[in-house]
Amino acid sequence: MPKIGDGLDAVTAFAGSAAAGMSLFLPFTFGAGAEDNSPYHITSLLNSVPRAAALGLIVAVVVAVLARPINRPGLIWLTATGGAAALAVNFYIGRTMTSADVLTTQNYIDSLCGGVLFGALGICAWRMRWPATGFAVGVVVVFVYGEVVAVFTSNSAATANTSVYTPAWLIVVAVVLLAVSTLRHRHGIMLPAVPRLAADLPIGPILAATVVSLSLLVATEWLGREFDGRRGNSWQIALAVAITIVAAFVAATLLPGRDGAGVLIAVSVAAAADSLSDGTGLGWHLVLVLVVGTAAVLAGLRWGTSWGVLLGAAVICVFASMAEQFPWSYTWTAGTILLTCVAGFTLGSIRVSYLPSAVLGIGALYLPSIVWSIPTGDRRWPASTTTVGDSTPARAALAVTIGAAAGLLLLYRIRPAASENASENTAVS
Repeated sequence: MPKIGDGLDAVTAFAGSAAAGMSLFLPFTFGAGAEDNSPYHITSLLNSVPRAAALGLIVAVVVAVLARPINRPGLIWLTATGGAAALAVNFYIGRTMTSADVLTTQNYIDSLCGGVLFGALGICAWRMRWPATGFAVGVVVVFVYGEVVAVFTSNSAATANTSVYTPAWLIVVAVVLLAVSTLRHRHGIMLPAVPRLAADLPIGPILAATVVSLSLLVATEWLGREFDGRRGNSWQIALAVAITIVAAFVAATLLPGRDGAGVLIAVSVAAAADSLSDGTGLGWHLVLVLVVGTAAVLAGLRWGTSWGVLLGAAVICVFASMAEQFPWSYTWTAGTILLTCVAGFTLGSIRVSYLPSAVLGIGALYLPSIVWSIPTGDRRWPASTTTVGDSTPARAALAVTIGAAAGLLLLYRIRPAASENASENTAVS
């Protein structure tokens, strides 16, 4: 059982990762007086959300790489607190706006602040079992929410203001808890980090984050433009799938040892999640997500395996392709629980020899996937002028998952298994 201090750090990690994840994964929305239904506002949200997520992840990995050698935990907690405080300031300024003219800039600033918080907090939390569990559960809740709740309808942004941006109370709670944890760890000292790469500032994780983020962003935006121009077909989807697989594998090889497995499984799970249908809100399902997500994370920490994650992603794809044929009325609930199980098990299954690799693997869940840009009858983006069959996203996601499995097999063949004492994944110890 966790001690009181570990429990406090776990709650802090949960609140901080949830606030950071929402800033990376969800669009920044203005106050009630904003022009929520203007075409410019909606188009800006559609364009800036995936770009901001990619930029935020790169920032998170850079912060993680810089924070990793620091042997004073209090400084890293202070960095996370600063990121959360900046997030709060940007939120307050944005909520006073009544024009969409600066929407893109606000969304980018939101993701930059969230990236600082995510990267620093990831280094703090992933060193210890219970804070790592809290951090992972926060990521699961935000990820599931962003995947199964429709932020955009066919003609406007979601009307429920509180459903499309980080709640003010969550930011305040995160800032307060992070400040308390900073004070708790202010006198702490860790043993100097054992050098694992040749350079004092390893550039591999930063290059990996840049490659996978920008490649997936370019592929997603290109495929979206192809469908907007009524030219989208299976060949464009196949090319986008190939780009996704190659980018994830290249990023995986840029990380030390077998750390890149986390990127491969995260990309496949993100694609599979995008193939599910959207609902109007979680409601009481939030309790299920919290309970099931926590159990799945703990199971992954105990019995985690990358192959099990890929199997779960494939099951999601099959479920999504057959969901409309099910005669029962709880299909969406079943899909939400299934996604929660797989996402939680994914985070618990991440094993790394270098902590910034874990930040990249976890954050890769928030990256845009090509499945997000494939319009269907149930999910037609406002700018889309054509649709495809409802099972097409599921088939594309399954292709990504199969490709990720091939990439994982190749990675394991070219990279020997790391010795047990070389692992930095102290969260599972």
